[in-house]
Amino acid sequence: MNVIFVGSALFVRTFLVFISFGEALSPNRGEQIKNCLNENFDFKRTNWNDTIERDAPSNLKVETTWSSSHVSRYDLTIVTQLSFDRMPALYNQCSTYPGPMAAAVYLPLLQLDDQLHILNGESGDLNPENKERVRKEVERVGRIFQEIDNRNDMCQLDLMFLWEAFDSKQASLLYPVNSLRNYARMQVRTNLLSAIDVDMMISSSVGRAFEHPATLKELTSAVEDRQAVVLPAFEPQRQGPYGRMVADESCKASKENLAIKFKQKSVLQFKLKVFPRGHTPTNYTKWFQCTHPYKVRYQRMYEPWYIGNVKTAPFHDVKFRGYGLNKIAHVASLNYFNFTFLVHPDFWIIHRPHEDTAVRKVVAREASDVNKFGVKLPKNALYYKVTQLFGDAKRGMIRGNFNITLDTSMVRCYNTLTWLPPIPSSQGFPVDPLIFI
Repeated sequence: MNVIFVGSALFVRTFLVFISFGEALSPNRGEQIKNCLNENFDFKRTNWNDTIERDAPSNLKVETTWSSSHVSRYDLTIVTQLSFDRMPALYNQCSTYPGPMAAAVYLPLLQLDDQLHILNGESGDLNPENKERVRKEVERVGRIFQEIDNRNDMCQLDLMFLWEAFDSKQASLLYPVNSLRNYARMQVRTNLLSAIDVDMMISSSVGRAFEHPATLKELTSAVEDRQAVVLPAFEPQRQGPYGRMVADESCKASKENLAIKFKQKSVLQFKLKVFPRGHTPTNYTKWFQCTHPYKVRYQRMYEPWYIGNVKTAPFHDVKFRGYGLNKIAHVASLNYFNFTFLVHPDFWIIHRPHEDTAVRKVVAREASDVNKFGVKLPKNALYYKVTQLFGDAKRGMIRGNFNITLDTSMVRCYNTLTWLPPIPSSQGFPVDPLIFI
């Protein structure tokens, strides 16, 4: 999988057929996406240093796809990505939004040198143990998908299952978060989309609002005007089972009841204690008082979740892997591409607590070593890498030559599968360097 740079100009496609709203993504289309993405797949194990030091692209294989048998209830698709062990989180998220969802589920496979299975001495392949693991996980994920698809009170789910082989346990930490976001987005069949992490529950007010045509009209008008419609994000004050119970209650609550929980501090601004800059620009005090949308200015390190238009919302830069700064860089790109930020007065999302991932713990430890103790990290450290990537992005935005890196397999599919909407082509504008201070 190679990469292509997308910035102020992009390719032109000569023929395009849009999927009409409400149409189910046929199994044939899911199969077309899979076959197209896999067309140039060549088995290769991902290596830590190749990825960190030389930006070697992800080597993802789409094993299968599942398509909802239902038409899209609303014209907003929630786009998400997850590792194979987070399927219960996907089920929970799906239960909070009775509209379309598009997800990519990912299985990392460890295949050491002494396990490498060589065919005819030329090309590699998964060893028998990993092949069996893929088979079992596909079977398990398929059962969960079918359970969701059999219900009428949950999301209309389109799901893609991918795997990637690694040559070390360390390399398997390189979760391809942005590649998965982009691949999941390929399944979107609505005009509106929102890329939301799988551990975020969606307020029931979203589904209720979409029962009214005026909601769709207002949102469509907003996002067509290059506005990112911000979804205020919350988290329970406590972790564990009690925190999960609070999250489950809060996504079903009225805004008035949420305000009570907020005042009592059982619910907080997302990451208020550890990273307040990420969401403070949303202005939570104003949000609880407002009845109409309001604009907020972009500020350094702002990272809200938002609703966008499939025709204009930028894709995510695939160089970001593992954990750290990927969403911050993406939101900064919105500002660079001249988007404004409009906070929705009635929609919100809330984090459902879970154990930190292994890669998040690694990055947190490295960040602490640097910021608290002045440790100089090696260039192949993940925290060093993601800060370097974000630094490169900021310099590009200041100079006016910022680019988003996409993989060529996906771009080729957008050129080949004419029913896919085109990859957005946006003109960026140099930003004031002071915005990043």
